[in-house]
Amino acid sequence: MEYAGKAGRPLDGLDVKSFFDGLVFFGPVALLVRTAAGVTVGQFFLLQAALACAALLSELPAGRLTDRIGYRNTLVLCEGLFLLARALLLTAFLCGSPALFGLEAAVEGVALGFDSGTRSAYLYATVPPEAFLARTAQVENRETAGFITSTVLYAGLYAWQGLTGLLAATVCTAGVAFLAACTLPAEKKSPAPSRPGSGRARIGQLLDRRSLALMAALAALSMGQLLVNFFYADKLAACGLRPAWMTPVILGYSALQMLAAPLLRRLPAAWRSRALGLCCGAAGAVMAALGLVRRAGPALALMLALPLLLQLPACLLEAGENAFIDARGLQDDRAWALSVFHMSSSALEAAFLAGSSAVAAAGAAACFWAVGAALAGCGAWAARAIGREGLCIYSTENIE
Repeated sequence: MEYAGKAGRPLDGLDVKSFFDGLVFFGPVALLVRTAAGVTVGQFFLLQAALACAALLSELPAGRLTDRIGYRNTLVLCEGLFLLARALLLTAFLCGSPALFGLEAAVEGVALGFDSGTRSAYLYATVPPEAFLARTAQVENRETAGFITSTVLYAGLYAWQGLTGLLAATVCTAGVAFLAACTLPAEKKSPAPSRPGSGRARIGQLLDRRSLALMAALAALSMGQLLVNFFYADKLAACGLRPAWMTPVILGYSALQMLAAPLLRRLPAAWRSRALGLCCGAAGAVMAALGLVRRAGPALALMLALPLLLQLPACLLEAGENAFIDARGLQDDRAWALSVFHMSSSALEAAFLAGSSAVAAAGAAACFWAVGAALAGCGAWAARAIGREGLCIYSTENIE
């Protein structure tokens, strides 16, 4: 197979796209953007539900279309939809239109459906297999760098131009991301049309106990990220720290996450399957410790380390999914198969969330313990499933 990129030679268009995708200036005030335009808090959650439903409903059709038109073309389409969604959000805010807010949620949901797994499939087709892990983490780092930049610039831009300035700046960055996507080289081996056969047969070919283990690990990692997003502020308060500490914590763990690429690049291939279980176990242990500690110093150290420990197995699982798809002979339906993976992991995540809602009554510490135990268990299950599958999933053996 020929590759559009070489090991150690980044795809500049993808780097630029990822960086500007991370520049979401209105992120810290996403709720305020809606409520300031007349949307109630209840309506805000309905909008988020509509976005999630649109993403879920478009996932499989988007995957099928992606396998037909190619990964690069889908990335361009996806960025165009994100640009349209950002423009609709600015227009809805200026007009105070609930209908436009609803349309924006639907468009962004469809964009997320197209985005699901497409970047992973594109990298898998354009990067040599020995560079896939490090390149995946490197692209994540570009987006993290954009996030750090937008976090640093947010306060000044908000003070200067208010909510309108934040939204307008995000429209501009989405435009740059779209233009960057247009410069991406097409994958050398274009995806072939899907082979004949019913969708049920292909799903049966893909789904079994071992693929379920990968999906469970993905869902547990998503739950871990939810704890980072929603429980860190509570943890700071429990340790006697002011909310103002949240910004340096976010910047600190975002910077540490950028170590993922060099760490994965130096990880010997023979250790990579084991590293999946070890990283999930380490992340679970950190979560359990976060549920116990009450002193600010140890809590801050654990809070800074956890996101990196979540990103490492997430990158390993991306490689595992793609190799699993190859092993099942579904290379021509890669985007569709990745969509099935993500939809199934979302369903498992919903089950985890339902269970966590009962645990939440016992407090944040119990949530950290429960999710930590689930992550350690699912990570070990996924690592064992990969071993039983007999895949050398991080080398060239599964690449035609």
